[in-house]
Parts: sequence; C-alpha cells; structure tokens
Amino acid sequence: MTSVPAYNEKDLFLQVSEGDVTAFRTVFDAYRLRLYGAAFKLTKSEYASEEIVQEIFTALWESRANLANVENPPAYIFTIAYNKTFRYLKKVSNDQAFLQSLARKGEGHSDTEEYLDVKESEGLINDAVKDLPPQRKLIYKMSREQGLSHQQIAEELHISPLTVKKQVSLALQAIRENLAKTAPLLALFFLH
Repeated sequence: MTSVPAYNEKDLFLQVSEGDVTAFRTVFDAYRLRLYGAAFKLTKSEYASEEIVQEIFTALWESRANLANVENPPAYIFTIAYNKTFRYLKKVSNDQAFLQSLARKGEGHSDTEEYLDVKESEGLINDAVKDLPPQRKLIYKMSREQGLSHQQIAEELHISPLTVKKQVSLALQAIRENLAKTAPLLALFFLH
C-alpha cells in the first residue's frame, strides 16, 4: 500500500481537482486497500467491497471540482466510503427484508413483527437524534435527511463548511455511542 504524507494529500487533491489523472492514480493507490478492508469488514463480501471501492473513486473523480476546497482529504474519502458502504448495507437489508416478506406471504405469515422491528430501530435512531444539541441536530438532519452537502448547509446557516463537517461528525459519534448502549447491532450501521 502506498502511503501519502499528510502535507502532500491536499496538493494531490488540488491536482486531481484540475483533472490530473496521475495524481488521481496516486490517491487511488494510497487508499484502495484501506477502503477495501473497511468495506470488507462490514460487508463480508469481496465482490461488494470491490464494487464499493469502485463507487468511492468514481464519486471522487466525478466531484473532483470540489476537491480543491477539501481541508482533510482522508476524512473526505472515508466519509464517501461510509456513505457508499451504508447505502450498500441498507440496500442489502431492504432486499433481504423484501425476500423474507415474499417468503412469509407465500407461507401465509404476517409482516407485523418485521414492521415492528423496523419501527423500533427507527425509534431508537430518532431518540438518539433528539438528544443532540439543537444546532447539531439541525445540521445532522439537513445532511442526512435532506441530503444537503456541507457547503449547502454552511451557506444556508451562514457558518463555515468546516463547522458543518465537525458538527456532522460529532452528531454521528453521539448517535453511535447512544446506539451502542441500546442497540449494539444497529450501531454497526453508524460506523465510520
């Protein structure tokens, strides 16, 4: 695995933002194995992990114009990785729930228990979000529920993108800690 010195990563991101394919390859080589390992740890699937890594770098390249403003390249890349992995796990979970639902319908069973489990999980997450300080809760909801970027939230709230990034990070940490106490398995979905 190639390691990129921290002082050089911002320069590489700037070069990538200008379309430098060689710099992009350097970033790819530096992060590919770590991202694959993190994805594999959660998905337990080689194929899924490879797909997630490909999606991470595709997203990075497609949003390269924004890379010049990134203050913390590793955090930026791992945030993309978190989002891609979480979406994959959510999709797999939804697919499995759908297949189980079809199987139960075929056997004449009810979906009531599964529905209650989902509602309970949503309730635990919502409770954890309710415990956040007001500003952090607002920023978290804008980011995760409305899907706004850090820049969009910063502009709307008249604060810096770094403040938004920090508040989202603190919100996720608090939610993970809360879930770790009440629902350890659910907390896995909030790993970063």
